[in-house]
Amino acid sequence: MEFNVSQLLREPVGSTRTAILDPEDPVHRGTVELVRVPNGVLVRFEADVFIDDSCSRCLAPFAYREHVEFEEIFQQQVDPVTGVRLPAPEDPEDFRISLENTIDTREAVRQYTEVAAEMQPLCRQDCPGICPECGQDLSMAACACDRTPIDTRWAALAALKSQSPP
Repeated sequence: MEFNVSQLLREPVGSTRTAILDPEDPVHRGTVELVRVPNGVLVRFEADVFIDDSCSRCLAPFAYREHVEFEEIFQQQVDPVTGVRLPAPEDPEDFRISLENTIDTREAVRQYTEVAAEMQPLCRQDCPGICPECGQDLSMAACACDRTPIDTRWAALAALKSQSPP
């Protein structure tokens, strides 16, 4: 997802380019619009991405689709006409146009994909998860463990009951 913007940087502010994205990990499909701004290029990115993850209940690996969109300004480092190096942007975290006048959107896509990722992804909404007692994946087979919740206020009496002879 690299874009050569050398010609765009020579055009007046407000000039645009639009591209349809080819599938490239993690992007499934999408579009990008590049807009010339006074000190760089505004990138408007919109795409569907696939996120590889593990189910938070059963730990099975799976992938799911998310929609990612962002607008970021990529700062110029070189004057495209003279080739003179421009002063460095104030914020070192800003995205930059390379010295060869290309924009690589992969890092921005990675960051926004991380933000779009689900905090507790599920392989399916009714995933039963893993038995906390024996570790059996409950979507594969049932287990015989007693998983009834125990009220901790009665735990001392339950311990006495298990110690007393029948």
